[in-house]
Amino acid sequence: MTITPVYPPKPPTIQQSLPPPRADRTIDKVVFGNICFRTWYPSYYGKEVLGDASGNSGKGGSKDTGGKDHPGGKASSRKDRDHPPILERLHVCPSCFKYSKELVAWWGHVRMCERKAYVPGRKVYVHPRGRRKVLVPQDNKAPGAKKRRGEGGARYVEEIVQDDGEWSIWEVDGEKDGLFCQNLSLFAKLFLDNKSVFFDVTGFNYFLLVYTPPAKPPSAGTIEDHPPTPQITGFFSKEKMSWDNNNLACILVFPPWQRKGLGALLMGASYEISRREGILGGPEKPISDLGKKGYKRYWSGEIARWLLSLNLQEPNAGHDVLVDVIECSQATWIHPDDCLMILRDMGVVQEAGVGPGKPEIKELSEEAAVEKVEGATPAGEEADKVVKMVPRVRVDKQAVRRYVSEHRINLERTCDAEGFVEGYAIKAPNVNDEEEVEEEES
Repeated sequence: MTITPVYPPKPPTIQQSLPPPRADRTIDKVVFGNICFRTWYPSYYGKEVLGDASGNSGKGGSKDTGGKDHPGGKASSRKDRDHPPILERLHVCPSCFKYSKELVAWWGHVRMCERKAYVPGRKVYVHPRGRRKVLVPQDNKAPGAKKRRGEGGARYVEEIVQDDGEWSIWEVDGEKDGLFCQNLSLFAKLFLDNKSVFFDVTGFNYFLLVYTPPAKPPSAGTIEDHPPTPQITGFFSKEKMSWDNNNLACILVFPPWQRKGLGALLMGASYEISRREGILGGPEKPISDLGKKGYKRYWSGEIARWLLSLNLQEPNAGHDVLVDVIECSQATWIHPDDCLMILRDMGVVQEAGVGPGKPEIKELSEEAAVEKVEGATPAGEEADKVVKMVPRVRVDKQAVRRYVSEHRINLERTCDAEGFVEGYAIKAPNVNDEEEVEEEES
């Protein structure tokens, strides 16, 4: 099979995916350690932070304030709803996510908190250090293709970076570290439109993405050198018991660390945990618009890598290999519905009419099953399989390669399965089940 080379296109122009600030925001900016950035959505912080936004303060708490007898009150309440009071800056500790409106008291807390260099929970994953590709905004003064006048969005180019510190994932139990998880959830709501769990965190585990910078060499004249301060850059949450087999409830990489491939790392970790647990699932639906973009990119990379790895020279296969969505799902641990959606979205499938599908195991009646166990069925295993005529599509590897090249999809695995601690999330076999198997064999 001859594959024509597909040359990489020009650097892509990625439209700004940051949502415009909502008019109903209650906090304008957050100071996160030594970084200040704008919020996206309204918050659920209490009145001790935001004050009384009901419009009834100073009215004595009267129930009929702003009623028909108080036309001025009605207009005032409508104004408060349309333009709620906004706190200019909220200071949030980058280590424990405690918050304050007062700069001096907050800064003293941050200094003490950072000296501890403490991350709650336990470390479950360490990402291998190495070189990786990230998308960075292109400076118009730098050499290369320039942004043309009238061209929307910012132009991004690939850049290879070297990891000097350690990227790790820490698992935090919402029941054991409830206050931390509540504060984390309140902070995340500033950048997630559809997040609804803030205080009842006992049923969730939180997986923190932590960057620890390399230790500095001891400096002369210092008595005590503090360990490097770990930086929490994002997280995803997961229900402890999900009836829908969701492997992720919400995911967020904090704005200063976005567009660095860290969201894909968290997605890959969630699917690797599902694989270890033996549970096929996916993210909780519906997914936010920003989350959809990240998941489509992650899913297309996983599926494209699997499709391109298929061997077209199998015996008796000719030039085509027959696979189905179930095989794709089993190989990637992506739900079959998500596999179908992303294959259609990639535009790499063509209708191929109706043809024989993959052989399916035929369900046997109780009498036939007994005869097979006793060896009374001479037809062998082939008698238990049935081939149905099904609608088929054709997937061309060249089209897959073209899609990967045009969309700059990274085919490398985002999460290293060997990076997890030994035995993590792998359920030990049940002793009772083993005894039942031994009894059946005997």
